[in-house]
Amino acid sequence: MNGKEPEAVRSNGNWGALTLYLISIGAVALCLWIVLPFMAGITWAVVLAIVTQPVYGWILTRLRKPALAATVTLIVVSLSLVVPSLVVMVSAGNHILMLLKSVQSATAEQSVRQFVAGHASLRDGLKYVMDNVDVDATMEKAAGSVASQVGSVLGKSIDAVTQLVVMLFLLFFLYRDKDSALGMARRMVPLKAEETTYLLVRVEHAVKALVLGRLLVAALQGLLAGIAFALLGVGAATLLGALTMLFAMIPAVGAFVVWLPVVVYLFAIHHWVQALILLGAGSLVISTLDNVLYPILVGTRLQLHSGPVFLAMLGGVVLFGVTGLILGPIAFSVTEALLEIWRTRSAEPAGGTA
Repeated sequence: MNGKEPEAVRSNGNWGALTLYLISIGAVALCLWIVLPFMAGITWAVVLAIVTQPVYGWILTRLRKPALAATVTLIVVSLSLVVPSLVVMVSAGNHILMLLKSVQSATAEQSVRQFVAGHASLRDGLKYVMDNVDVDATMEKAAGSVASQVGSVLGKSIDAVTQLVVMLFLLFFLYRDKDSALGMARRMVPLKAEETTYLLVRVEHAVKALVLGRLLVAALQGLLAGIAFALLGVGAATLLGALTMLFAMIPAVGAFVVWLPVVVYLFAIHHWVQALILLGAGSLVISTLDNVLYPILVGTRLQLHSGPVFLAMLGGVVLFGVTGLILGPIAFSVTEALLEIWRTRSAEPAGGTA
């Protein structure tokens, strides 16, 4: 009887541990399910907290009150990053709506024919298309399809405002309670102290590399491209600048996907000077800016090849929308860090450090 009691106790203990494990997994899954609708706001709050931490630290050393410093930093970040981004998005959206409205008008085909008639170099190549394709019907159908998608995007404006509020709310507390947040993150990660530090450092480096190396450089490229388009009299300069930023963020693609067709268009309408200026600015400044700034701002902090980063960004966008530009590469970076931790653990017995 006494010989069987330890086995029974061990059995009950194993079942108790398994039950606790399953309950813990279920509780974590429930928490993730609860915060999932606000994942975009949470992600960008963490990203901005990491990237702008030096700004908060500088303000804190002068104000010496965490709550006041967090408030001032939040105002600075909002005025310098959030508000300009919203202005660009609204302006680009207005340009898209105006373009759709003009395309859906009954004079679409007539305008295209007049343009082709005035440019002999394009006349022969497009004459067949114009004579054999119902341009009005095709363009109205395409515009209607795009307009329906635009309507769907506009219908999510309330969600976008909610994400913005969540982001700003969390950002304040991430500034003010940085040490508490880091301590909670360390307690939640089931790793050794040094392994947790390694993982958090990798995440920090990945975020800084992505934001400074991809988003910031792409934003500068989009800004310079927009200024160039505006100075050269190209229509929808804000929209083209925003598109330049989006394509500049994608590895192996680049900003030339936007400005080069504009150069071709300017050549086609015989605006030789504007075309040559934009060609020089695009090839010498806009498209080479990332080659100069990216190594300086990022260096080897991301520790991921451009190929996996490209796939991670595309897959992240498919799964999470715009937030996937950050979540995708971070997921790849965290996975690589975890695999490195496992490789280190596996190598310890062989090295004689049990």
